[in-house]
Amino acid sequence: MSREIIIKIENRAVFLNPDLAIPIRQTDIPVDHLTFRASKDIFWKVEMLEYNPDNKCLKVRIIDYNAKDTHKHHLQKPKKEVRQLSFVPFDWPQLEPLLSSYRKIKLLDVLQNHEDERLLKEKQTGVPAYAIPGAHLSARNDDDHSRSLNDRDMPGSTETRPLVKIYEVELSVYLSDTTFKLGYLTFSKYVKEVKDIVEFKIDNDFILPEFDNIKSWFARKLRSRKLRVLATITTTGGEVTSVSATAPEVAMINEELIDSIKYQRTLSITRSPKLPDIDKSLFTAEDIFETGDSEDVEGNVFRQDEKDILQFLISHHNTRNRKQLEYLSGNKQSANFRIRFTLHPNFGFLFLIEGRENNHFVWELLNSHATYIWSIGKSEKDIELQYRRIEDIINTIRNTGREQYKRAYKNNHHDSALVFCSIEHDDITSGFVDGFVKWKHKLNERLI
Repeated sequence: MSREIIIKIENRAVFLNPDLAIPIRQTDIPVDHLTFRASKDIFWKVEMLEYNPDNKCLKVRIIDYNAKDTHKHHLQKPKKEVRQLSFVPFDWPQLEPLLSSYRKIKLLDVLQNHEDERLLKEKQTGVPAYAIPGAHLSARNDDDHSRSLNDRDMPGSTETRPLVKIYEVELSVYLSDTTFKLGYLTFSKYVKEVKDIVEFKIDNDFILPEFDNIKSWFARKLRSRKLRVLATITTTGGEVTSVSATAPEVAMINEELIDSIKYQRTLSITRSPKLPDIDKSLFTAEDIFETGDSEDVEGNVFRQDEKDILQFLISHHNTRNRKQLEYLSGNKQSANFRIRFTLHPNFGFLFLIEGRENNHFVWELLNSHATYIWSIGKSEKDIELQYRRIEDIINTIRNTGREQYKRAYKNNHHDSALVFCSIEHDDITSGFVDGFVKWKHKLNERLI
């Protein structure tokens, strides 16, 4: 029986098959000091060496760091429960290309075939590296917390390698000064220790480029406008050759935090915004996320359509007219047109119901007490002109009030091409009469 299996490596977990993962911290991969590249999948072929039933730990040796034939990964089913994973020392020349960042000096205990084996010997034995035959260590600069290594190719050789220094620094950077990318954020900052501007990258698989427009929301949820960055910078011959960085605030960004931002942003659109003086009352999903008090154009970053927003709001509100909204959006709204929103003075929805003879524009406010219906003959003008006409009416209601509009319509109506009516939400909260059934009957009477 084969003792070889295929495992998939990610920064959060090691997958024994697509449905079975071991958290990365239940392995002896030193994830505090390295980060795997997220740009492509990493599969390892490993040989199973031994299994400890007491702690359910499987010990393995990597025999292929770039496994190509991975179909077996989907078929693997462990015969015993595996809670921990242990690796024999990693082969540095094969591991290093798979990493996006690392602190090599912290990895020496778990590496083999690397150039700094004499440093590991010093660490284990306590014997200074310069006392080991053939090793040469330069003076250390404790003032700037750097470690420098000056290796000679061979004892007695006059040719030296470039001076390598490792700096561990702490930085503070405003979240607004970072850029969100696919799976990471990045920023540039002058670092006095290396006397240069350094570009930093902090990985997080939950980060997406479109979140760059809503960084202010992340700052609110993280309760900090700044990131506390811990970075390791390596210079070779005075040039920056390696940079790795972490920040506790970035580590807090996960699916739960992102969902809470989506929740708060969606709720925020129901609050009456400070609209500029524009002759506009009807908005699409894209419009409402670009309209508000923020100076930034945030956009519809979660790609929510009108029905998504409606369902979200009535699911997270104790909405008194929930049944009416669900009925209008699900059973009546035309499949050929989008639901529109009104924002001021109250948040609401404009539905279009296509009858046999008329187009019926139905305005239902969130938690309202009445339904407003305007009916226009299908032969009357282009549908977009009809929308514009309804928008003008809603503008009038916004400026003068609903009751004044209804009185004005009743007293001065001479336009036979447009018919207006309203349906009160009677008995909507009654425990004895189903007010929704009465409302639905009245609505359907008017839809021709």
